[in-house]
Amino acid sequence: MASGQVEKNVQDARRRLWQPMPNFPHIDALNEWLEDRCVEQWGMIPHGELPGSVADVHAAEVARLMPMGRAFDGFVEHSKRVSPTCLITFDRNRYSVPASFANHRVSLRVYPTRVLVAAHGQIVCEHKRIINRSHHGPGQTIYDWHHYLAVIQRKPGVLRNGAPFDLPPPGVPETAGADPQAARWR
Repeated sequence: MASGQVEKNVQDARRRLWQPMPNFPHIDALNEWLEDRCVEQWGMIPHGELPGSVADVHAAEVARLMPMGRAFDGFVEHSKRVSPTCLITFDRNRYSVPASFANHRVSLRVYPTRVLVAAHGQIVCEHKRIINRSHHGPGQTIYDWHHYLAVIQRKPGVLRNGAPFDLPPPGVPETAGADPQAARWR
């Protein structure tokens, strides 16, 4: 197939899929919709060289395909130093790391929807990735209170004044009161 024909097919496919431009609440919904639309399109598009649609030719080839191997673990890896406050920074956001890794180097594995922190060949924690396209204002800080349990044992006062404990952990009710200090879990 000539290069010009391939480019024309891509241009036509873009028009069929993205006009009008749909909205989605999250990336998983977009991926599900895109897969459904592609499969639907395959049934309508004639194959360029063989008789039948793209879907017909694909169905005939499936029986002869090799079994899939292990899924590719696609991530971008960064070496990070954990701060004394048990945080690492990525894309202007800060993510908590277990206190035992404070002031140590760790490996940050960045996926499209999550970030993993690894040390000594083991995954030590995982967070949902925060993507903020705006470069105005500060990033977010994501805490997991479990990461600070060792600190609590040494310094119980952090429960009153520590940022990771501004909100109670799941299952622990917030204390009522208008004072923001009173809303910290005890």
